[in-house]
Amino acid sequence: MTEQRRTPRIQPFVAPCRVIADGRSFTGYITDFSEAGARVQTDGATPAAEREVVLELRIGRVPTRSRLTARVEWARPEAKAGSFGLSFSAIAAEQQSALRAVVAEFRRLADEIAS
Repeated sequence: MTEQRRTPRIQPFVAPCRVIADGRSFTGYITDFSEAGARVQTDGATPAAEREVVLELRIGRVPTRSRLTARVEWARPEAKAGSFGLSFSAIAAEQQSALRAVVAEFRRLADEIAS
């Protein structure tokens, strides 16, 4: 199958995150990530498709918190676990630089794991 994405995804790589949606907050794990979007696995309920959420994550040698606005593109709720896909297409200019920094750090960590 030919890759359809315009931005390469970093996977397999798992990073803890927090998602804030509709006034509630829950934890999950990012299982793939790019400048265009991410996939999140969760043990709880998933946010509905087309909802805006805030994705919080901390990565790096000295962990720094990043907060990224995202849109839920799809959701697969399950009884015990679910997953959903996020798009970063509508983020503000200042978040774009934060997003690029997060992607660069993910790549660095993925390279460390692979070597």
